Amino acid sequence: MDNPEHLLPAGVLHALAVDILAAVGTPPAQAAVVAGSLVRSNLLGHDALGVRRLLSYVPKVHEGEIDPQARPKAEVVRPGAVVVHGRRAFGQLSAGHAVRELSVLTVDHGSGVAVIRDGNDVGRLGEYVGALAGTGLVAFAFANNERTPLAWALPRASGRPPLVLDGGALPGAAVFATLVGGLLSGQGMRGFPGYDSDSGTVLMAVDIAAFLSPGTFQEQAESFCESLSAAPGEPEESIRRRRAAEGVPITGQDLARLRALSSNG
Repeated sequence: MDNPEHLLPAGVLHALAVDILAAVGTPPAQAAVVAGSLVRSNLLGHDALGVRRLLSYVPKVHEGEIDPQARPKAEVVRPGAVVVHGRRAFGQLSAGHAVRELSVLTVDHGSGVAVIRDGNDVGRLGEYVGALAGTGLVAFAFANNERTPLAWALPRASGRPPLVLDGGALPGAAVFATLVGGLLSGQGMRGFPGYDSDSGTVLMAVDIAAFLSPGTFQEQAESFCESLSAAPGEPEESIRRRRAAEGVPITGQDLARLRALSSNG
């Protein structure tokens, strides 16, 4: 069957995602955050984690797995450690909340850990470690899913986007990420007793300033990156620039299914 590809401006795709989220009862501010996260994934070439995720999110709202009006709540369990209770909110909201909490805890204590419980799919892990690296921290993320179990990020020279590795991992690292993301979050591991979902997420961060001048770290990290043929994150940035100019590709079938979920569908 013919399934032509369309190129949509990021703004149009964002508006469609917001409309779909609003149609299932998501407040405007939260809808804009979730839609923004999904569209950024598309812009960076991570289409499986982009707006097509709404095709699975909407049924989960109807089934009660996602509460579109819920807001996460943070609980500091000890110095440098915080649990973000997702309350079945969209995972992007829980992860964003964890980033904000962790950025403060890490500076106060030199390092920090945020665990997300009772959450949902957070989308692209690289978004959250990248946000932490953008504040000058070294960051790691672990999840109990097979799509993107691991991500890390660190700051580069001033004016350059953070160095981000986002996606799959070597088998041993994937095992580690699954265990940490699944067990610490309480979501468990697929195929084992106690498994709840594959949305278990753990974020960790280290404050460079506790050990080394941030300027020195960034300068030497930049020199190392310049020695590489392509540093992690640079291919995605190239895709982002192209798609921002030309549009985001989406199949006709996916576009039709998404439009059917909107308020005008």
